[in-house]
Amino acid sequence: MGIYTGCILFIIGAIIQVASYSIAQMTVGRAVVGLGVGSAAMIVPVTLYSRSCTGKISWTYDKSGYLSITTGQLVSYGIGAAFESVSQGWRYMAVVGAVPAIILCCLLPFCPESPRQLVYHNKRDEAAIIISRIFPDANDLQVQQKLQHISIHVETNRNLNTSLWWQIKQLHVVGANFRAMFAACGLMAISQLGGFNSILYYSGTIFAAVGFDKPIAVGTIIAATNWIFTWINLFLVDRVGRRQILLNTLWLMAAAMSCAAICFHWIPISPSLEIISQQTGWAADGVLASMVVFVAFYSIGAGNIAWMSSEFYPIEVRAVGTMLLAMSCWGSNVIVSSTFLTQMENITPSGAFCFYAAISFFGWIGVYFCYPEVKGMTLEDIREVFEHGFGVGFAPEKQKKLKASSQTSDARDMNQV
Repeated sequence: MGIYTGCILFIIGAIIQVASYSIAQMTVGRAVVGLGVGSAAMIVPVTLYSRSCTGKISWTYDKSGYLSITTGQLVSYGIGAAFESVSQGWRYMAVVGAVPAIILCCLLPFCPESPRQLVYHNKRDEAAIIISRIFPDANDLQVQQKLQHISIHVETNRNLNTSLWWQIKQLHVVGANFRAMFAACGLMAISQLGGFNSILYYSGTIFAAVGFDKPIAVGTIIAATNWIFTWINLFLVDRVGRRQILLNTLWLMAAAMSCAAICFHWIPISPSLEIISQQTGWAADGVLASMVVFVAFYSIGAGNIAWMSSEFYPIEVRAVGTMLLAMSCWGSNVIVSSTFLTQMENITPSGAFCFYAAISFFGWIGVYFCYPEVKGMTLEDIREVFEHGFGVGFAPEKQKKLKASSQTSDARDMNQV
């Protein structure tokens, strides 16, 4: 029902926008859509990453969430470019915005409810049916065993003092939990304050200001870059590790933003962000190239890894921890999107992009001192990492021990065979 609510908000917001004949009405429509975005951003990831699936299917579900976001952005840019020159084209864009929500409403009856949710509300028979659908090869005994396991877990959580206030308190008074929250939310804030969404939201404004004739079409290059390099992240993150990728991309993001700031210095732009002369030459191309490079390293690194930081939280505070992670994302997003044009006008485009470069550079420093590598670790192992400060030095030692233990176990199994 939570997802249905988000879909309805999307559809109502789209209708209000299509029928708009004033800025106030359009603002109301955007606000309603924003409520849908906030609802979906909280509920859909919980559903997608609920660990109902196992093995390779679970890996696919985990990674598909990040890829779906960038795919949606790319398709949206393509739609915007297609209607850019059409009279009243923005109305068609608003109509298309309702289509995914309508499709999702039609498909939701095929999406099973969480078995844990059903058990929590004492609907064990329905939960057993869902479990048998998730595990079609399981026999009745195995389904009942799985149901019993879920029931024990649910009852245990009921007996604990796991109220919202208790979880918030545990995140702040328990040192390991606070350090995990600081590292996770800090990286999320850096990923947003570093300027990516300024480029994504205002690419049309930026490329029009530097002299491109079809700024929205050019902006599609940014969305395509984001989509392509998200794929690269999915294949690298579990092989190379989160920390190593961040350390090798954040400083390159800062360098790319610095190059964009230099190129902007040579583009004649008025304080109102209007191009004064069409003779921009290499500087306009330099701005585009710098932004493409920035987005590429952002997508490989902080853009996707920030959302993976929810693995830092112990299970008893994960719900609230993930909520704070999302709030860090949207809160930082509001700051960037609401100040970008003001920055461009008051401190010049070069100053704005120098500011974003500084954010990425200080983010690199923060990762170096506060973001441990947790590749291949269980939730219990990660908890132990943050019990040793931020665990940047402890984590590699722990991983070596885990690897040695795994090799010993494998050798013992081979000898038994």
